[in-house]
Amino acid sequence: MASWEFNADGPIKAEIKLPAGQVKLAATSAQTAAVSLLPKHAGSRAAEKLIADAEVGFDGGTLTVEVGRRVHLRGDASLDLTVELPEGSSVAVNTASADVWCTGEIGSLEGHTASGDVTADRVGDVDLSTASGDVRVREVTRDTVLQTASGDAVIQRAGGDVRARTASGDLIIGHAAHSVQVQVASGDVVIDSVSTGTADVSSVSGDVSVGVAPGIGVYLDLSSVSGRVRSELDADEQEGSGEPGLTLRCKTVSGDIKITRADPDR
Repeated sequence: MASWEFNADGPIKAEIKLPAGQVKLAATSAQTAAVSLLPKHAGSRAAEKLIADAEVGFDGGTLTVEVGRRVHLRGDASLDLTVELPEGSSVAVNTASADVWCTGEIGSLEGHTASGDVTADRVGDVDLSTASGDVRVREVTRDTVLQTASGDAVIQRAGGDVRARTASGDLIIGHAAHSVQVQVASGDVVIDSVSTGTADVSSVSGDVSVGVAPGIGVYLDLSSVSGRVRSELDADEQEGSGEPGLTLRCKTVSGDIKITRADPDR
């Protein structure tokens, strides 16, 4: 095991590269940045070699953790990387198969993974791309940008605009406070509640389900070539109490489209 600790008088920027294993990021009220590396499986010589060659430093408010840049080893080289940093810090993480877990409040999260999953608690801005890795974020307070191939994505609460593209991965958004723009191929899209702006969802064979927040007037533009299109909103519900506060465009080729009134208790 190897560990490092640096003084930090406020939010910092962290740049992390780890090929395989697990990255645990914890945003706390402490005014330090701490890093620890240990083999995921005891006795792995490949993992010990990676730890010995790891580059860890802190300069100008930026914490750098780089593992495996120059070496290519056989065997189990998975590592457990733990990083503790001040609340509000920004993180950029790049992995191959390593999973990423974030707790606490992070200012922004930028991530690129191949098969690694990304899980986060509360983040300001999110910009994530994965191949087969899944994404799950409890709350994004500002904007969200997502791109996946076969990975699924779940955003429980999106406080800003959302832009997402998936191939076969499903996308679920619990509550969208602003505009949503989604493009999918065969993945399904579920938005439990959207309340303002424009929700623009296009799909090839995936199904689309959108809930409109209570009391919101909505303009609907729905079309599917061979899929079923169904709106459970009555005409007076679509008009709302004034000018539509939401424009909802959903287009599919063979996917079904379903529009409902969102549950007010969600």
